[in-house]
Amino acid sequence: MLILVRLFGVVIICMGIIFLINPKAVKQYISYWKEGKKLRVGGIISILFGIIFLIAAPQCRLTGFITVLGIWSIIKGVLLLTLSQKMMAAYLDWWSNKPILATRFLSIFILAFGVLLIYSA
Repeated sequence: MLILVRLFGVVIICMGIIFLINPKAVKQYISYWKEGKKLRVGGIISILFGIIFLIAAPQCRLTGFITVLGIWSIIKGVLLLTLSQKMMAAYLDWWSNKPILATRFLSIFILAFGVLLIYSA
């Protein structure tokens, strides 16, 4: 399970780098998830990652962080599955309309989050 947590951290770091280099990629990423039932698939994926994090947490350096991340992922997944598509689309539009500076700040945060995830695993 630790390997999956580390792999997820690597993916997050890659996303952070891509978003930092190309802020327009954030809008493309957001528009991808808005199409059809992809948010529902994202909800299922979030729940699965939450379960993986909770199972892996006792083996990690920062057990509390990974546990909170697991609970947060499960809550996010349940919300993605239960909230209306219209409400989620409005939230994603709000994020996609942020200025470039906010996108770059988000990218740095994503990058740091990925590093912390790899460190804690």
